[in-house]
Amino acid sequence: MLLSQKLCYKYVVLTFIFFGLQGIVSTGGALDTAFPDLPNPVPFTAGRSFHLNISILWPLFGITGIVYYFFSREAGREMYSLKLIEANFWVFLVTIVTILGSLVLGFNEGIEYLEAWRPLKLGIAVSISLLFYNLIRTYLVAKVPKSRATLVSILAGSFTLIVFFLPNLLRYAHPVAEEFLKFWVVHLWEELSLELIGTGVLAAAVLNLPGMQRSVIENVIYLDITVMVLTGVLATGHHYYWAGGPFYWIWIGGAFSTIQVVPAFLLLYAIGKTVKLQYFFQLGQREKVVMVMIASSMFYHIFGAGLLGFLMAVPAVNKYIHGTYITSAHSHLAVFGVFGFLVLALGYYIFFSEIALDTQSYRLSLLGVFCLNAGLLVMSAALLVAGGLQSYLWYVAGLSVGETNQGIFPWLLLRLVGGLTYTTGSSLLTYIIIKKVWSNFALCFPSLAMLEQQRTITLQELHSGFQQVHTAGSKLEQVLRQTKLLLDKYRNLK
Repeated sequence: MLLSQKLCYKYVVLTFIFFGLQGIVSTGGALDTAFPDLPNPVPFTAGRSFHLNISILWPLFGITGIVYYFFSREAGREMYSLKLIEANFWVFLVTIVTILGSLVLGFNEGIEYLEAWRPLKLGIAVSISLLFYNLIRTYLVAKVPKSRATLVSILAGSFTLIVFFLPNLLRYAHPVAEEFLKFWVVHLWEELSLELIGTGVLAAAVLNLPGMQRSVIENVIYLDITVMVLTGVLATGHHYYWAGGPFYWIWIGGAFSTIQVVPAFLLLYAIGKTVKLQYFFQLGQREKVVMVMIASSMFYHIFGAGLLGFLMAVPAVNKYIHGTYITSAHSHLAVFGVFGFLVLALGYYIFFSEIALDTQSYRLSLLGVFCLNAGLLVMSAALLVAGGLQSYLWYVAGLSVGETNQGIFPWLLLRLVGGLTYTTGSSLLTYIIIKKVWSNFALCFPSLAMLEQQRTITLQELHSGFQQVHTAGSKLEQVLRQTKLLLDKYRNLK
């Protein structure tokens, strides 16, 4: 394993910890929504901001470590700078902790999903910039073909993370301009940047499957990149309409949302076409857990993000469901269902690369994944029904907001049940990781000095091995020379 990859363990560990924390907080939020009169030490607005921000930040933090791991493997060399990987970890970690802590204390700028105090957002900008700089410097000196699709896809996604985020660091006099740029992060990070990165790292992971053909996967990736860029940018249009833009944006957004599911279908088709079904039954325990989570991600990508997103973007439908609990259901299915599961899958793959996965942990992992899926489906189904009732009771029955909330109360209780099930799953997976960290701390949190020492020892061992080979070769050469002399002497005697 490359030293760059060893530094990714700490990213994975903290990702699972943030993931477990998010599950607990989200359950508290669901409880507060259903029973708003219960005493709560954290105000609802602060708790909601915490939930929204951690839902974006922990997958982004996790994908950073995952990118370093697979990018170095695809580039066939160490990352340009190990120190930058280490610095990236600490800058990002401190930024996330500070943002979440400040939101709980009420420091809130009021921009949904971007509520963090503006100076703290500089930490995110620095983190994603460090990632891209390390990637591009590695890419430029790598000996592999520069057209390798996995590298290009990851680079393109990492670069667009910066492009879409930096404008949100500025202040704008007009609220419409601010709302427009907000969706460059809320929508385009998910529908373009993380799509590109996710496609690249997922392809890099599945290329190790038996029968997988790089040429087939790379052709699909380039086609995916084209479709993602086109649809991701223009499908954002329905957000522009609700932010105050012209009416034609809702039609542009609806039209291009119809083909946003195509990239997922293409990649799924390529994998299914090149890998025989029998290989999946020969996978080890780690690979089985990973494949179940990847399959979950693909399912929600197609049905939760793709098809549901398409139906919601149809102008005649969007007019009535915008801002209801249907939007919340779509957010859960798209953000966690797609990218959350993908980050967990590849993080799990990395973590158990050198750490043994015992049978009990394997079974608990499968139980955790089952609870995550069951909880997410129950929660999303309840939100979909609640959102449908909101639309009907508001627009058709003409009830007030208070009367509507009373009508959807049973579905909010069901949402709470789904949330508790989800939190059970997240807590199980987090427990498994923390338990393994306890006995493998040095492996999970290696210092640069220790890694450099390991590299020096390895080089010394290699040098010693070469010397032994050279010595053995010299002795062999001497034996062969003596044998030749004896053979010549024998011929002369004849």
